[in-house]
Amino acid sequence: MRTFLRVVAITYLVYLAIALLLISPALNLLPHKYLKDNYGRELQTGWVLLNPFTLSLDISEAQLSDNTGERFVGFSEASIDLSLESLWQPGWVLDTVRIRDLYVEVTRLNEDEYNFSDFLSAGTAPEEPVADEDASLPGITIRNLELHSEAIVLTDAAVETAYVSRWNGLHIQVENISTVFEDGRPFSVDVEAADGGKLQWTGEISLPLGQSTGRLSLSELNLHKLWVYAEPWLAFELKEGQLLVDAEYELNWNDELSYRVSNGHVALSGLDIAPKTPGQLADTAVSMKTLDIDNITVDSATQKVALNAVTLDTLAVAGWMEESRISLQELFAVDLPADSGDKEESADAAPWTVALNKAQLRNSSVRWRSEFTDPQVLDIKPLEASLEQLNWPLSGDTKMSLSLSINEQAHINVTGNLALEPGNGSIDYSLEGLPLTWFNPNLPSALKAKVTGGNVAVQGKVALQEYAPTTIALEGSIREFSARREGAEVRLTGFDLLRLDGLAVDMTEHSVVLEQLTINAYTGRIHIHEDGSINASKVWQEEVGEEAQQIAEDLTADKPWTFSLPTIQISDSSIDFMDESLPIQFRTVIGDLQGEVLNLSSDPAVAATIDLKGSVDGYAPVTLSGEVTPLADPTNLDLTLVFDGVDMALLSPYSGTYAGYVIERGLLDLNLHYALKDNQLQGDNAIRVEKLKLGEKISSDKAVDLPLELALAILTDSNGVIDMAVPVKGDVNNPGFDLSGVISDAILNLLTKAITAPFSLLANLVSTEDDLQRITFSSGSSTLSDRSKEKLNELASALSQRPQLSLVVTGRLNKDADRERLQRKTLKTLLLERGLSEEDIKAKNPQWEEEIAVLYADLPTQGGEPSALTAREQYESVESSITIPDEQMMALAGERAVAVKLYLVSEAGLAPERAVVAQANLKDSDNEFSGVELGIGD
Repeated sequence: MRTFLRVVAITYLVYLAIALLLISPALNLLPHKYLKDNYGRELQTGWVLLNPFTLSLDISEAQLSDNTGERFVGFSEASIDLSLESLWQPGWVLDTVRIRDLYVEVTRLNEDEYNFSDFLSAGTAPEEPVADEDASLPGITIRNLELHSEAIVLTDAAVETAYVSRWNGLHIQVENISTVFEDGRPFSVDVEAADGGKLQWTGEISLPLGQSTGRLSLSELNLHKLWVYAEPWLAFELKEGQLLVDAEYELNWNDELSYRVSNGHVALSGLDIAPKTPGQLADTAVSMKTLDIDNITVDSATQKVALNAVTLDTLAVAGWMEESRISLQELFAVDLPADSGDKEESADAAPWTVALNKAQLRNSSVRWRSEFTDPQVLDIKPLEASLEQLNWPLSGDTKMSLSLSINEQAHINVTGNLALEPGNGSIDYSLEGLPLTWFNPNLPSALKAKVTGGNVAVQGKVALQEYAPTTIALEGSIREFSARREGAEVRLTGFDLLRLDGLAVDMTEHSVVLEQLTINAYTGRIHIHEDGSINASKVWQEEVGEEAQQIAEDLTADKPWTFSLPTIQISDSSIDFMDESLPIQFRTVIGDLQGEVLNLSSDPAVAATIDLKGSVDGYAPVTLSGEVTPLADPTNLDLTLVFDGVDMALLSPYSGTYAGYVIERGLLDLNLHYALKDNQLQGDNAIRVEKLKLGEKISSDKAVDLPLELALAILTDSNGVIDMAVPVKGDVNNPGFDLSGVISDAILNLLTKAITAPFSLLANLVSTEDDLQRITFSSGSSTLSDRSKEKLNELASALSQRPQLSLVVTGRLNKDADRERLQRKTLKTLLLERGLSEEDIKAKNPQWEEEIAVLYADLPTQGGEPSALTAREQYESVESSITIPDEQMMALAGERAVAVKLYLVSEAGLAPERAVVAQANLKDSDNEFSGVELGIGD
């Protein structure tokens, strides 16, 4: 026994001597020399002690430099304490493994080199061990594992701006961790970043079973440091932002890796993103109060991800679009370095599924500037949106909603239910208070006008199939609309209300139905300028017909579109008409316009009914009624336009221009009826003018060259009324057909006829075909015949219906016939004076022959002996020798004129002042008959 104790004591002493005198000095010298000789690194330690009593190894104040001499790894204390339990427990049992004030700095020097790469490359690479499927972890049990760091520093010097991340206060505490015992052992890890961020990791771990459960929490992580690392590839600066991650997990790596995350929570807060170069991307920024993702579940076994809610709160986005530039696109542009090691995803890998219960955007805003709106800056706030039941791959129905306000004026709400995979569903929408003036910059440049007022409000529903609309339902209105041509101070058009009731569009059937269109207080302005151009024509300054034709062809490329508009209601509307192309400016207002248009349709067999009523300048009624088939081929119509009691003084600008006279007074009634069928126009126009009085004469090169006053006097009846029927007709297919020209020609022809053939119109008044302009007399006579008296009676009756007309009475002569008859009368008087009786002259007896022979013999230039000529021939020679002076001929003409006037005044009842006798003229070419010619006085 004594020998045994002696041997034990000697062995123990040798053990102590080796531990204290050999191993401990070696540990204080050999590692330093080895690292210096092989790696050129300096290892400094306070003391390295192998304690033979407690079976522990302690190291103090150790520091290892990198190959540049900078601090690489260091700690103030390290301790490994071997437990005596190793004698009877499986594997090695360590009571304590502890490192205090650990400092580690890992630096990436370039693309493939780190500050520890020399450790990896030195010496000959060892042969890879043959994999042993039955190999197991070495048996180690650590009763207390404790690690506390001063700092863990990660540096990337391979990038343009060196990135440094420093983590302080790493604390790892694990009790009874073992590769032998299968029971899970609790552990905890705590670490804090120098510039913010805390990691807390607690749980249980079983190394033999290859599994761990626990909770991982990362809070207050400053994202700015992560941005610094990626800054060379980014165009934006992440000024502020914090990340929070918290989750429970189950991890198993025994056979193959599997994991499950539950009760997960990820949150971003205080995010502030701005351009790195504010001068190039002014007015561009993104900020966010929180992005919160809660109740996250990830299961690798089922390859499912489930999220309860994703909530984005107080997102604020500012940006702009200028020409082809979009500031946000440039802000988030990423310039990643080339990577040739892209991994190809396995086509056979089973897809993961994601189920999101709800995503919502709250209390958010967008400030956007572009050239497409006026004002250019739109403030969209508040902005709210949500999605419910969102799955990936897409499946099932997803509920969605959107609510926003723009510049505190326009409000938009959208709700819907949509199956995202096929794109089928429906969306309800509403819009209120959208100013149309915002969209002036989008109007075509050819449209030289702008919207000056108007707010849109609509609501309805859209049905979708494969993301394409199939039906659209809409109820809406535009209120207080106005538009003005460029350069004009007054508005071109406008209305108080345009309302659409029951609009239904079927995209598959190509049909549009609008139950009712209501227009209230419409005001339009038609302005003819001094150059003859119309204000509406100046609105468009380029040809757009080709574009319109292309749109029409696209719409009808498949199935023709049909439309139905049963009712158009118009109320309290007006049209302001002004014409400055006239010498005197003309302006009138057709107001109080109201009525309806019914059954407007694309069906060519359906006629639209028009019934509109209004007034001219507030007092003269105007109506438009009838039917029209606008889409029939050819178009058919039957319309009547009626004006009652229009004050003609307002028309003076037109009468001065085209008739050469101002109208002092007068009332106009128009009844215009037009029928168009098979391209043949038939018009029956009735014009009635009362109490017309012309004023001063106006000089106008457009005025007709007609004695208008005379024409009007001829047309005006005893009651001061002009009734004219102006029928028109024509072929509208004729390229030369012009309705306004046809009407003006018909009126001009009527006036011309009144002036050039007034007695024809007078004859029509008394229903006679007699020529009332010419009253015939017997040759050489001034005595009226019975037939002539009848004609004068008819003329007087006609003149009683035209009290404004007066007559000019002019005697006419047939020079040869009247002179011969006067010569005959003179010879008869001479014979009577020579003693012959009326019976002698009438019988032509011998006494008559003797007197004729005597008279013949007295002729100064007789043609031969009297015995050589018959008595008749002598008579003719004597008669022809008698001279009738012009004065006697003129007196005959005057006697005839006086006889006509005398009969009209004394017998027919014509006022004396309405018939004036004119002086006859022998040289007048109108002296072709024996009688009187009547004319109309000025």
